[in-house]
Amino acid sequence: MLIYHMQPNHFCSRATHFFILSENTMQIAFFTAADRPGLSSWFNSQAAVTQWAGPGIAWPLEETFLASLENSASQQPASLLTFVGKIHGELAAVSQLGFDWDNHLACICRVVVNPAMRGNNLAEKLLQQLIVTAFKQQAIERIELRVYTFNQAAIRTYEKLGFVREGVQRQGVAVGEERWDCALYGMLRQEYFMRNVA
Repeated sequence: MLIYHMQPNHFCSRATHFFILSENTMQIAFFTAADRPGLSSWFNSQAAVTQWAGPGIAWPLEETFLASLENSASQQPASLLTFVGKIHGELAAVSQLGFDWDNHLACICRVVVNPAMRGNNLAEKLLQQLIVTAFKQQAIERIELRVYTFNQAAIRTYEKLGFVREGVQRQGVAVGEERWDCALYGMLRQEYFMRNVA
């Protein structure tokens, strides 16, 4: 199961959680070196990497970047944790959860699902667990995320989970000759608990 230290800004070094998805069991744990090849194989262009990771991350994914995803277990306090979801040992989804302890907020970012497993609500199930993880930390009052406005599948998932659109940064990212708009979504602690108690 996913275990938490009592301190609001510390995590144990072994974070693993199981939940049932239809007949499958997804295991959630921290990203390790063994996950590098699977994640790298999911992208076939710079645009695909930018859509996932934002500007500044090169395609193909560089080893230095992949190595930076592997330090979640050693972060004290937690700053940017990288989680994976696996089904029967196969990498199914990846997402990051960042913390700004000074401002009492968490940020969900870099959510991606194995292309061969899309259409099974895997992102929703993984994100449900990350939301729980964030709000288990008593200092966290808000979770936010950013998403490109053309990514309607992701937006439907975020809104289904209860995130509220708070604004749009117009033409904020340059990708080749294109300019992409980026929407900001947020969820407050009281909104989460009111939604889940109702």
